[in-house]
Amino acid sequence: MSALTCANCGADLTASGSVRVAEYHFGHLEATKHELAEGPGYIYHCETPDVYTIICNSCKRLVRTLPLHK
Repeated sequence: MSALTCANCGADLTASGSVRVAEYHFGHLEATKHELAEGPGYIYHCETPDVYTIICNSCKRLVRTLPLHK
């Protein structure tokens, strides 16, 4: 079995701490009509991401994007 390596820099991705998994949180802001003293004037609506990424810690570049299954 061959070792998994980064296509960009050739680093060994099986070593401890060699990759970072990033899940991005997407959403949108909705304006609210109330006084500034009552809050920031908006509501954040979080949307569920459908992918997460694996990033090489050596070169900080994208290794792979995979679907997120819950």
